Amino acid sequence: MTKFFSHGKLLITGEYVVLDQALSLAIPTKKGQHMLIKEFAEEPRTLFWKSLGDDGNVWFEQKFLIQKKTKSNNNSVICDPNAQNKNEVAEMLVRILNKAISLNVDFLAGKSYQVETRLEFDRSWGLGSSSTLICNIAKWAEVDAFELSKASFGGSGFDIAVGMMGGDILYRSPLLWEGYVYNPPFKERLFFVHLNKKQNSREGISTYKTKNVSSKILGAISSITEKIITCSDFNEFQKLLTEHEQIIADLIEKETIKQVLFSDYPFAIKSLGAWGGDFILACGDAQTPKYFKSKGFSTVISYQDLIK
Repeated sequence: MTKFFSHGKLLITGEYVVLDQALSLAIPTKKGQHMLIKEFAEEPRTLFWKSLGDDGNVWFEQKFLIQKKTKSNNNSVICDPNAQNKNEVAEMLVRILNKAISLNVDFLAGKSYQVETRLEFDRSWGLGSSSTLICNIAKWAEVDAFELSKASFGGSGFDIAVGMMGGDILYRSPLLWEGYVYNPPFKERLFFVHLNKKQNSREGISTYKTKNVSSKILGAISSITEKIITCSDFNEFQKLLTEHEQIIADLIEKETIKQVLFSDYPFAIKSLGAWGGDFILACGDAQTPKYFKSKGFSTVISYQDLIK
């Protein structure tokens, strides 16, 4: 049996503008996604795939056929024509696996396989159910994870860098990123609050790409990132988050999440990732969980409990 694991991620600064190489801070979560692979001999060669959620229940199950391409020696994966419940997940998985085969012709050669994936976090949390899958398959296939991502889910690639490295990163592009150790002295005053809905990142990216993003905006966000990673003062940190939030709000022409939902909250709040769903970062104190739960947002996790 072969095992792989990749950590989930959160983008602390640079949402949207990371697509245009603004300097961004991304950090890994403690929770991620496991992948277990068993090889066995069976003809016709088959790939049995099962995906489990954090509750242990199966949310996706599919049988695929592994066959030779007609005009080359490579393998290819296709959906079993007799399999039930074909869907977008199966089609995307075929695309990823076939891309991995094109990058490594020895991948999936000669055997049948049983694969089981298991998430440690709720799929609706937006912590990287797709990116951790890409990273695990890339590790298994021994191929470039960024190339694999480009052929499937796309995006800036910061989530791939976090999943492959498993540590904090400063990110601009697949070719311009580096490891970093982010350890704010006030982390006990930082909380992550889930907004009870999953945000579609691809839709957010499509909308962002219609905007005219100036070098001034990219420079401003990069500067904020540089200040945040060295900031040791809690009040100054809140000012930087608020400034970042307003720049992105003006760019994408949306009100900040604090203006929309939490105008009476006394500390800074920042959206993470595509705005409108998933997690927000909330500065606060011991009363912070009680405040958000009173507003109907029951998933409030401390920095220490969520971040690796």
